Amino acid sequence: MLSGKIALIIGASRGIGAGIARELAAQDAHVILAARTLDEADGPRFGPNGPKIPGSLNKQVFAIRSAGGKASAHPVDLLDHYSIKQLIDCVSRDHGKVDLLVNCAMGFPDRYSGSILDHHDSHWNAMMEVGVRGKYLAIHEVAKIMVPQKVGLIVNISAGASKINYYHPLFRMAMAAVDRLTEATAFDLKDTGVSCLSIWPRWVRTEWMLMANDNSDLGIEVSETDLGESDSPEFTGRAIAHLAADPKVKARSGEIIPVVALAHEYGFDDLDGTRPPMDEFTQDWSGRLKQLRAITTR
Repeated sequence: MLSGKIALIIGASRGIGAGIARELAAQDAHVILAARTLDEADGPRFGPNGPKIPGSLNKQVFAIRSAGGKASAHPVDLLDHYSIKQLIDCVSRDHGKVDLLVNCAMGFPDRYSGSILDHHDSHWNAMMEVGVRGKYLAIHEVAKIMVPQKVGLIVNISAGASKINYYHPLFRMAMAAVDRLTEATAFDLKDTGVSCLSIWPRWVRTEWMLMANDNSDLGIEVSETDLGESDSPEFTGRAIAHLAADPKVKARSGEIIPVVALAHEYGFDDLDGTRPPMDEFTQDWSGRLKQLRAITTR
């Protein structure tokens, strides 16, 4: 499906980003995985004093290559503009192009949940600097490569929490900012051949989510219902693979699309062969998309 494509996935040492990288590689793309954690020993902890969250760039690259895929790793510090520039320049120099950028990294503060009344500005900074500013800087640098190519796809990973009432206000604000970044980028680059979209995964069975389910004393609750209704990280990767292979994707630039809606549109299933149903929210939002589709390209 993606033979010859060069895909850069930022935030790929674990979680959704790692699953996206595995799926894109399975569809014959050459994937470059970027994140802070090159080796497992350097990974973050779950909470201030919690256990290490498993996953690293080297681990993911080894798994992809072992399965016959093409992958390489590049560490990046999303708080450092120069580090991001080095990453993009390195990918362009080594491969001659960048076909696809997936912005998946998200910063999480020590305190994730709670009211605005309880949060400190350090929590805001932790969420916004990586999750929003980091995405913007990656787009800023990759656009310098994609615009001269006259083609390229940028996919920002966001969440439906940006549009619904949800108990984590900082996360909602960050996701809303990512979606506005998508729309602004799509409009700004509308005449260049470069497309930009946001996609919304549902609950995803990441290492973080599974640890939250097993460690309720850490203050982050994941219910059995959430876990039972969750999708594999590769499910989001399949959505991106279909978008990247779609010759008409430019007409969708600026859209904000639930992954489940893409599964029903393109006809793909999760790893277990199931396809989540279109719930009321997804149906309603997909209907609005049809009305809003042309706004960012006018």
